[in-house]
Amino acid sequence: MINFIKYKNFFIAVTLLVVVVCIGVISVYGLKPGIEFTGGSVMEIQYSESRPESKVIQESIASLGLKSVSMYSQGDKGLIIRSETIDAATHTKLVQALEKTGKFDERSFETIGPAVGKELTDKVAKLVLISLLAMLVYIAIAFRNVPGPVSSWQYGMASFLILCHDVLVPLGVFAVLGALYGVQITIPIITALLIVVGYAINNVIVVYDRIRENLVRDHKAGFEEISNRAINQTLSRQINTSVATLLPVFAIYFMAGESLKYFALALILGIATGTYSSVFLASQLLIVWMARGKRGK
Repeated sequence: MINFIKYKNFFIAVTLLVVVVCIGVISVYGLKPGIEFTGGSVMEIQYSESRPESKVIQESIASLGLKSVSMYSQGDKGLIIRSETIDAATHTKLVQALEKTGKFDERSFETIGPAVGKELTDKVAKLVLISLLAMLVYIAIAFRNVPGPVSSWQYGMASFLILCHDVLVPLGVFAVLGALYGVQITIPIITALLIVVGYAINNVIVVYDRIRENLVRDHKAGFEEISNRAINQTLSRQINTSVATLLPVFAIYFMAGESLKYFALALILGIATGTYSSVFLASQLLIVWMARGKRGK
């Protein structure tokens, strides 16, 4: 049996370091929001023959001087181009520049105003916060009758902190990618982070539920021993589930094209972080909290 609890202080220290680094990176570089949040123009085209390489398309429109341009492949011949807000004259020039790369049909062109983007930003921020708080309340209620030295609200608060960590780490990575490569935070990435919240809390619940079962069955063992036993009992399940989930997500990342690449990356980061949290943080936070309570008394 692996003694995960023995090195709890090390795991928590490493986690705190990572969290501080992520907060620092986000503070320095910031997150680069997509046009859904800031406003901009979206153009969808479908080539008659094979779609040119992204480099060729970028070179054809470079003379227009458009800012915040991002391109996403759609299927074998489709392409979505996002940029700053452009007027009708610039749109015409863009179409003319793209015609040099091959024959295509323009499927759609729309502009999202900054007011709509700000409203969407506020709604997304509230949605993520409400999701995290809802998980806290759910855990607290679900574990209200658990015997032992830890209260249900401590289970809930530990879960809340873990979820904040699991969301913060991918955001830190995307802050770096945004600064270096211009990667933007889009609706698919936000969707992936919400999926991560559900995935991560499921892993944590598996460990906490096994702690509850062990507490009911064994009244003699200490809480640290029971927690360590719970981690070892659920370890193979955690690894198998994570690997089985990551395999198709990696396939999406490498094969699905640019439009889903960063959605898949957010899932990969979140799943890896969530697995780490459930094994190295979930029980350890409870034990440290319990120890601090005893010293306070």
